[in-house]
Amino acid sequence: MVKHGTRVQRKRTPSLIPHFKEKQSSNNIIIEDWLVERLTEKLREASITVQQRHNPHLLYRVTIEENEVAIQEEVGVISGKHIVIMIYSYGGFIASGFQKIEVYTLDRFTKWIIQKGKKNLLLQCLESLE
Repeated sequence: MVKHGTRVQRKRTPSLIPHFKEKQSSNNIIIEDWLVERLTEKLREASITVQQRHNPHLLYRVTIEENEVAIQEEVGVISGKHIVIMIYSYGGFIASGFQKIEVYTLDRFTKWIIQKGKKNLLLQCLESLE
């Protein structure tokens, strides 16, 4: 007989789902760290090559906005010990020109990619450096 006002505690079985999510996120962190290390190594190697050849290396090119006659692109280039990111517009009635230019060191660039969560951009950079 159970008295009124008495709380019955049920045994809770530990759920596997939180453990799975925790393990999955730690695996993602390990993979992201590995990708960042790989990108940093490749950027340093490319930087040395660029300095020796005096010829910039195109890291990536992404179309930001496009219509029938005009295009706005983001272009990333390794130039010496720095990475230059340019927002460039051209075509149609728009005079060709740079909307924005940013300059990063190699380490700052990798941190920027991770902080902004630009995984596709990171993979595109790795592919261009192969």
